[in-house]
Amino acid sequence: MSLFLLASALVAATGVFAWRQLCGRAAVVPPQPPGEAVKVAAADIEALEFPSGRGEGEVAELVDVGEMDAAEFRRRLKSFPGESVRLWMPGERHWLLVGRREAALPLAASLERFAADSGLGSFVGAFASYAGSREEVMPAFEEKLEGKVLPQWFVTREVPRFDWLDFAGVDDDIAAETRAEIRSMQVVRRLVLEGNIAAVKAGDDKALDDAVDCWRRAAKRNPRDPMLLDRLERLSRNGETFFRLGKFQQAMKCYETVIAVRPGDEAAIANFAACLRRIGRNDLADRVLEKTGAK
Repeated sequence: MSLFLLASALVAATGVFAWRQLCGRAAVVPPQPPGEAVKVAAADIEALEFPSGRGEGEVAELVDVGEMDAAEFRRRLKSFPGESVRLWMPGERHWLLVGRREAALPLAASLERFAADSGLGSFVGAFASYAGSREEVMPAFEEKLEGKVLPQWFVTREVPRFDWLDFAGVDDDIAAETRAEIRSMQVVRRLVLEGNIAAVKAGDDKALDDAVDCWRRAAKRNPRDPMLLDRLERLSRNGETFFRLGKFQQAMKCYETVIAVRPGDEAAIANFAACLRRIGRNDLADRVLEKTGAK
């Protein structure tokens, strides 16, 4: 039995319901502003969409959909300014709407922008968050749908079209590789969403394991997926909140999930060990830190 499985036995009393609170959509702490992963992804997407800056009549807005229902978001999407509107989902509750004068995006200019700006992230990685054009995504928000807006509604949809990407001036080999990598980012995003679905619906140990397994597989293929990073950031924040409240078992469960998805996360490992010390298991905390090499 691994050290983390051994330590997990100590927090079994938290149960399935507590795990769903930690990993599901239900808020454990008050609503948060966009996390770092979402803000970074939104900046990358804007650089991709507007490599020379926004022109007249062009707009981008990061929308908090956490409390929106389908009808409300449909109205927002329908009225959003721009001849061409695209929806991007960098986070679970923070989505980016982009309105442009025209649909076509000359990719050569965007590639040059990313090559010249070291402060930007992965050009191809930004496409993990693309959900579709206004016309493509509108049916997902039909008036008859009830409940809050969920990115998981897109998990069964086919990978959206990218016929708006203009590869003129881009070498054929680079264009082919870019198309393949974009599709790969989209496939990985669907793993993240499948994990989110399992977390929300989790009712037994297998469902919980399925959620973590999806996130772990996604992390191996694209560790920088912003929605996955947003999930892990939120779990870490929840862990910190529980720790400050003295709820060390709940905090351990948060950190345990982060470690399961991202085994090399030294901060989560150190925080996990700190929780063990607070419940009087210094011996186990020392073994965890020694085995992982965390400090």
